[in-house]
Amino acid sequence: MLTVVPLLSACSPHPGAGVWKTTEDNDYGISGLNVSYDGKADFVTSKLDNTTWHCFWGATGKHEAILDCSSSTNSEQEERFILTVNDQGLAELRHKSQLVAGFARQDENPAHEK
Repeated sequence: MLTVVPLLSACSPHPGAGVWKTTEDNDYGISGLNVSYDGKADFVTSKLDNTTWHCFWGATGKHEAILDCSSSTNSEQEERFILTVNDQGLAELRHKSQLVAGFARQDENPAHEK
């Protein structure tokens, strides 16, 4: 039984996976972020260019994930964002080391829309 416990804990989802809502207004106009368990994520930047960003994410540490995102309005535009989750369960999204938005996790299933 003791050998099963470490195996189960290794299979737990990354803390960045989930449905996130912003904690305050931001310059990008992001209101939410959906980070699915299947390695996909998406969000909308309504104040900049009203673009939906479709992302693939990978964990870089226990509390950090890199989101490689493509713009829905310009297929050539790709950007990298960093999502960090703190010990209180709040997240920050950064772009080029600039804080984009802060988030609180919602009690929703982060299933990626098809």
